[in-house]
Amino acid sequence: MTSQPATPLLYVELLSNIRQISLAISLGSASDASTRVVVAADGENVELTHHGQSHTLHLPAKVALGGAILPIQRPGASALSWRLPLGQGTYTDASSAESSTWTATDLKAGSEVVCRQCQAVVVKRDVVKVWKDLPSENWAEMMEFWHCHKPGDHDHDHHHHDKSNGVDANGQSDRADDMSLAARGYGASSAISAQQGVGFVDLTTLLFVEQDCSNITYSLSTPEHGSPDRQVVASDESSNQVRSLNVFCSSCQSQLGFYNFRTAAVTLLKWQISCDSVSNLSPGLEECLAATLISTIARSGSSKSLLLPITETIATTEEEGVGKDQVVHIWVLNSGIVFTSSAMEATVTRPGAESGIPAMKLLYRLVPREEADRMLDSLTGDAQEVNLPTEAIKEVVERLDRSNCLLPTTERVFKEWKVGLLRR
Repeated sequence: MTSQPATPLLYVELLSNIRQISLAISLGSASDASTRVVVAADGENVELTHHGQSHTLHLPAKVALGGAILPIQRPGASALSWRLPLGQGTYTDASSAESSTWTATDLKAGSEVVCRQCQAVVVKRDVVKVWKDLPSENWAEMMEFWHCHKPGDHDHDHHHHDKSNGVDANGQSDRADDMSLAARGYGASSAISAQQGVGFVDLTTLLFVEQDCSNITYSLSTPEHGSPDRQVVASDESSNQVRSLNVFCSSCQSQLGFYNFRTAAVTLLKWQISCDSVSNLSPGLEECLAATLISTIARSGSSKSLLLPITETIATTEEEGVGKDQVVHIWVLNSGIVFTSSAMEATVTRPGAESGIPAMKLLYRLVPREEADRMLDSLTGDAQEVNLPTEAIKEVVERLDRSNCLLPTTERVFKEWKVGLLRR
């Protein structure tokens, strides 16, 4: 059973879609005649007085009830809550902030890439001549749709193929058509692979050709058992059991990413590295996962996801617990809120937010790996697979557990789920 906090906890969420602020307070003891909750005259703060002590919390947007004393509808209750309407003035909707992290246009050409832990250079300056965004996961389907419904095709019937001779009404053969698509990178045989001088960017990683990287160690397990020469590691008989190698910083031995045999590329995790960007921001693990979940919802329409290990290396298959025997099941409730909690030592703001932290609110729980596999294999299942390194999944759980403590005690659990906040 969750114990009551020693001091009152104040928590607010900006609900921009209904133009309200949700205010919840856990007093830690029963409310009485000394309990008083007042909205500041300027509508920017709320102040709680309880048992002779005062607590103030800054609101993420101005409310219309400046100077109002909020009614305590259940005297003697230890949990209080209100919905406060927003004021008529303008406010910045930080909940609709850009969900992606480090796109190709945000990264500077020629930037060096360094280990975020020790600042050791992994990709030297001026090695990357250009950054390119990797296509979304459903890019092949979109290209097929575009090919069948090209802009300018006023008479769709004239472009149907005559299956008897493989030539369409315009005299274009199937073979020539396929070759044209392949030349544009849309053909069935097309595959994305690393290119020298090019840095590929997706939601969570940066992808480089092996020759462009330096100061990295390849390993089937830990850095102590690795080598800067990938061929030495790949020659190990046990490497046939895995699809990837772990990649570590040779200076501080922190894991930077992995080497993917299929793409023949070094894939570096965004939250483990730093490079020059126009925004001067460095995305963390939470921001990268939030962007991935938002992309998954947009692509599949499902708000439920399962976090599974990104690759099956020897290091992950021998581990127990989260990522091996247990899987994180996530259910996104609201992908765009702004919150503030008095349980935080300091409120961290983002550009465009008056106050508070942009985040998504979600439910999460740990389920056995067998149950997760059944959900993914089920024809009626709605959970989508999201892949992260095992250590990253463990860190996600730890951060969600910490965020759970920022919520009022009455709002931390829903049935078998915990409630968490993932920063955007």
